[in-house]
Amino acid sequence: MNWLSKIEKSHLIFLFLLIFFGIEALNKVQDYYFGLHFEIQKYLKGLCLVGILLYFLFKDRIKLFALTVFIILFCLGQYFLSESFTLPAVIGFLKYFFFLSLILFFAEINSTKGKIKVFKLFEIILWVNNAIILISALFGLEIFESYPGDRWGYNGLFMASSNSTYFYIIAILYFVIYNSKTYYKNALFWFTVLASLLIGTKSIYLAIILIGLVLTIRLVKKLKLKVIIASFFLLFSAALGYIFFSTDLFSEIIKQEGWLTAILSYRDQLFIKDTIPYIQEHWETIHYFIGGLSNPYVRPQLELIDLWLYFGFLGMILYLFVFAKSYFNFSLAVYSKCLLAILFIVPFITGNFFYNASVPIYLVVLKLAIIKSQEKLSNGVEYS
Repeated sequence: MNWLSKIEKSHLIFLFLLIFFGIEALNKVQDYYFGLHFEIQKYLKGLCLVGILLYFLFKDRIKLFALTVFIILFCLGQYFLSESFTLPAVIGFLKYFFFLSLILFFAEINSTKGKIKVFKLFEIILWVNNAIILISALFGLEIFESYPGDRWGYNGLFMASSNSTYFYIIAILYFVIYNSKTYYKNALFWFTVLASLLIGTKSIYLAIILIGLVLTIRLVKKLKLKVIIASFFLLFSAALGYIFFSTDLFSEIIKQEGWLTAILSYRDQLFIKDTIPYIQEHWETIHYFIGGLSNPYVRPQLELIDLWLYFGFLGMILYLFVFAKSYFNFSLAVYSKCLLAILFIVPFITGNFFYNASVPIYLVVLKLAIIKSQEKLSNGVEYS
């Protein structure tokens, strides 16, 4: 099994990125025209998962053990439910499991081979999807809308609005971290910001405002001026929020349900009306510690609550610890820490971050860019 140690992970990142995005794009088009999905996506990701687990079995059993703990927690949680091991519950668990498996597999990326090819592919995807979003917004192309129904927004070739939200936040961070001194000279950066504004999700607007705040404060040296700028951003954000929530759709929600429901897009109502009754009816004391969910549709899609429902307090803490330990195994400047913190603040109101099979590969691309940026800084080089 010595050949396993020769696997060039950056080549796998390139392959995963191409396959995951490509199949999602095909699904978006096929779903619109025929109402069908390519089942091959599930099989390919299943094959990837099997390959990763086999790699851990022969090369890194500590990581395999960590993943096994989550299998045990899931099985225990299901065992104590009256209705257990339903297909939706198993599929939901596998999404969390796949996310963590991919992060663990790409925890160490030491070789520099193939990184530039990954970045070129990532940027090609951005050029293509940005163009589709802009054209769709100009001509009102229904096929590329972020949401069904009356809510406005265009996300191009992404199936789910949450997928496009996280992808574009990661893309913006990719530019401002990878080329921290010259990102504003890059036409693709501004094209990506423009496309992000057309997606129409509250989370992407929040992220852009916070990223802009961090970038602006970084340029200012005097503390007093930093406070003034931060205050201006808060007022500006409040004004934008007022305009956004004054639209017919959101103003009606505010009148009927209140501000919190409008901000969380009914997630608070889902938690009150579906999640809490499910817990009261199906959970025993042990479930609060190890989780247990037979019906994923009662998730409120608030990240920490969703994790807790699947893995309990113990599993949630362990999941976050393993993720943080595996992903953040590189040094970061305070500036970069603030930027990355924004990415992990958004899921608190958006959800479906860990419950997503595509997000981890985008995170790995960002990690690759961070590692490359550190190499450039250590060599005293800044590429445009």
